[in-house]
Amino acid sequence: MYSQVLVPLDGSEASERALPHAHNLANAFGARVHLLQVISLSHEYEAYLGGGEESPMVSEYSIDMAEQITATAQTKAEEYLKATAARLEANGIHVQTSVRQGSTLENITNFVAENGIDLIVMSTHGRSGLQRFLVGSVTDRVIRSSHVPVLAIPPED
Repeated sequence: MYSQVLVPLDGSEASERALPHAHNLANAFGARVHLLQVISLSHEYEAYLGGGEESPMVSEYSIDMAEQITATAQTKAEEYLKATAARLEANGIHVQTSVRQGSTLENITNFVAENGIDLIVMSTHGRSGLQRFLVGSVTDRVIRSSHVPVLAIPPED
């Protein structure tokens, strides 16, 4: 029924609550698990975009800093996914990892289409009230925009 399962991760314990469910589904269906982490670049490039009144030296420094922050985030994400994949692979699960940069929703949607994903397994962070209004919910947006089933794992009580 399911052959390609996507698990978007952000490095948090909350996002990792999806892993046991993906593991069980992969075992049951012989599915491959795809681990995806998306690095948001908005903060890194705000310095670059700035107000337009920076000197060339400040702009160059800002660009260099943004590139260094992005490279560090990329390396950390790759190492994190490699370690997470190793835990699943030790239990006989076939795993592929990918790190992308930019909009989380856009990257998840594109990854689904590009890789023939037929199920997304992801956890909710359990935000409510003002925090949810301000931050929003990636899981909610994925559920509303996805053309494949999404298994949403609720927060622990």
